[in-house]
Amino acid sequence: MPTYRAMRSFQAGLTIIELMIAMTLGLVIAAGLAILFANASNSQHEMRRSAQQIESGRYAMDVLIQDLQLAGFLGEYRANIGATVLPDPCLVDVGTLTAAVHSPIQGYAAGSLTAQPALPGSCAAWLPAANLRAGSDVLIVRRADTQIVPIGTVTTAGSKFLQSSSNAFEVQDGGGTTTCSSKANGSATTVTRRCQFPTSTDICSATTCTAGTPTAGYVRRLRVHIYFVAPCNVPSTGDVCTASSDNGRPIPTLKRLELAAASGATTFQFVPIAEGVEFMKVAYGIDDVPGAPPNTETGKIGDGAPDRYVLAPTLAELGNATTARIDLLVRNPEPSPGQVETKTYNLSVDPITPTAAGVSITPADVDPNYRRHVYNAEVRLVNLSSRKEIP
Repeated sequence: MPTYRAMRSFQAGLTIIELMIAMTLGLVIAAGLAILFANASNSQHEMRRSAQQIESGRYAMDVLIQDLQLAGFLGEYRANIGATVLPDPCLVDVGTLTAAVHSPIQGYAAGSLTAQPALPGSCAAWLPAANLRAGSDVLIVRRADTQIVPIGTVTTAGSKFLQSSSNAFEVQDGGGTTTCSSKANGSATTVTRRCQFPTSTDICSATTCTAGTPTAGYVRRLRVHIYFVAPCNVPSTGDVCTASSDNGRPIPTLKRLELAAASGATTFQFVPIAEGVEFMKVAYGIDDVPGAPPNTETGKIGDGAPDRYVLAPTLAELGNATTARIDLLVRNPEPSPGQVETKTYNLSVDPITPTAAGVSITPADVDPNYRRHVYNAEVRLVNLSSRKEIP
């Protein structure tokens, strides 16, 4: 009987063609995955940049809104205020600050996108041309702290305080211990208030109220904030912006100067608020209708509501400002690959007369490689407008 041997076929290996096809397919898949990963990474970076821009814009606007709503807050002082001369915002002596309290808000407008606000010479020490972004405005807010200085506090020499009652206020130097009958520097006060009733609830009942002697008005820290847009966030040396600031890539930043003390003297200190703010424009809502004679109940003209908006208010107009419109143009902190700016941004458009031209910022006015967004808010100047309202 014949026998049959089983036949087997063996695979000796891949042919060169098969190997090339497999390698090609692998490269195509790898290239697709690399592109997918790169796109996801770019999208993540762009989302991060946009999130930073949104956070900066919202925070900057919140800071400005809260400060403007408190502008003109002078503690217990309720009488009318009004400046007779435009105060110098950078002088810090008691006399100048006392007069300046009568101007709770003040502003300096840039005449064009290539010009800087014309500040007094006293501001050159803190705000030289190198520290001011061309085309952006300067805003000054003056007010007292919402918290009183507790009795027994040792105040810092060089700091400025405001002591007030319902019909009087006084700007004072620090450098002493506050008592129930003293100023911020510890000397005897002439600004007194009525005791709370019952006297047991008054913070000074044990020392003055029960004895029937005058009780000191509440002492509060005096706040002067000068808002401006600087060409950089962190200067390479000192406080002046240069091309080497921010590691050679200056980032425009909203900042403010705050009244402060240094070595026993009154000065200003720089406080960065938000990176990426390129332009700040401020329009002031003026309430001067109905005009003279003043209302017999309030002693002021107007009714508490704005009748028109101006970018560069006069002294008389500042005294009748009841609202402020803030416009911020904020860019991403980093450039976006492939981004080319094509938009025109209109700032400071009059909300009462919307057809009135504001300030137009075109693609030629900015770095085209950054994404941007405009933030704006209409802020009621509570402590100023309420003095005009008929009870």
